[in-house]
Amino acid sequence: MIYRILIVEDSAEAGQALHAHIDRYAREAGIECAITWKTSAFDLAGDDEARYDLIFLDIELPGINGMEAAEAMREHDPETPLIFVTNLAQYAVHGYAVDALDFVVKPVSYFDFRLRMDKAMRTIGCAAKRSLSIPTESGFRVVAAADIAYVDVANHDLAYHLACGETITVRGTLSRAEEELEGATFVRISNSCLVNMAHIKEIKGSDIHMGCDDTVYFSRSRRKPALETIARYLGGSL
Repeated sequence: MIYRILIVEDSAEAGQALHAHIDRYAREAGIECAITWKTSAFDLAGDDEARYDLIFLDIELPGINGMEAAEAMREHDPETPLIFVTNLAQYAVHGYAVDALDFVVKPVSYFDFRLRMDKAMRTIGCAAKRSLSIPTESGFRVVAAADIAYVDVANHDLAYHLACGETITVRGTLSRAEEELEGATFVRISNSCLVNMAHIKEIKGSDIHMGCDDTVYFSRSRRKPALETIARYLGGSL
């Protein structure tokens, strides 16, 4: 799984330090992070479609400050973990009003950062444990949505392709699977396939290379809207 982390920080020095801390933490924890860095909170306040797993938000930003941006963000996103970055610890007490996960004081040491990241990863892990029950011949198989790389259908055979390489095949429709996975990180790329954006490794033309080493394909009609959804999910990196 790729963890999408947003840094909102107008100071180049502070932003670079956070970026370096995330890179170091990812290496030590053996995880993969896609980092987006913005210097303004305007996009955050009005963006109801970009998705991140964790946001580091400076409080003292020009224009709209971090607290104002967080209040606006919470109107459409009540769940994304938010960690405030501040020069003055007393400012962070207001974070309770926007359900901030934590705060860290500048200059951010790696020790302090690691403690916050450990807490954030526990929170993200709990959210990622959403699961669905897949009916099988012997009963039901409970599978975490985060473990599903993609779902496709052929002749009413619905195949759940797991990130580990296993495939679970049942009778069903893709529309039903899409309903069950609503709100998770899936996007429909054709009339017969849903992909988990967290498991996309590479996109080349109409080919999507998944982390499980399979390749799936955009349909011509769905390629543009699906690419837009994937770009928003990755923080505009496409």
